[in-house]
Amino acid sequence: MHELPIVEHIVDQVDEMARESGEESVALVTLIVGQKTGVVPRFLWDYWPDVCEGTLLEGAELQIEEEPYEVFCKSCGNVFRPDQVGLCPKCGVRKHEILSGTKLMIKQIGFR
Repeated sequence: MHELPIVEHIVDQVDEMARESGEESVALVTLIVGQKTGVVPRFLWDYWPDVCEGTLLEGAELQIEEEPYEVFCKSCGNVFRPDQVGLCPKCGVRKHEILSGTKLMIKQIGFR
């Protein structure tokens, strides 16, 4: 599971930023997790308390906003959530541009 190193990296980044800003503790971290990233939010939550222990994030809440995977069909202009095949349900073409679902980022940090 690749979620543990992801949580470790996020906690390290936020802890370092909080210390550099002179903050005493972090109350909240909100992440955006795209469906196409392969990251499983449940595992992020599972690792969160243990990884935060001993940092400025200890006791901080983790919120996750899941970003749906959506594409734009370059053939007909349809916006849709592709299935495994990836064909446009409107025109049947597999010529599209990804609009969302690939982000894995920190959206918000709340300090105490």
